[in-house]
Amino acid sequence: MIAGAILVFEYLYFLLQVQHGWCNLQESLTLAVKEYQSSGIHAKVNESIQQAFLKYGDNVDDLCAVLVHIAKENQLCKILL
Repeated sequence: MIAGAILVFEYLYFLLQVQHGWCNLQESLTLAVKEYQSSGIHAKVNESIQQAFLKYGDNVDDLCAVLVHIAKENQLCKILL
């Protein structure tokens, strides 16, 4: 869930940069959520997170690094371009 939120906010930031400002924040957030939901990436992200917790659940340092890697690898602004 957290990685999904991070990916949505990452894409929202990208959309706001393209749209030159914060004038359409609600519309941009709605679009970012819809893109995330329709991209199919959430299934891959959820599976990756589950595997990370199984492998690194007791090691917070490694787990955090893996979660950041998952978010970087699945950035919507890279996937949807």
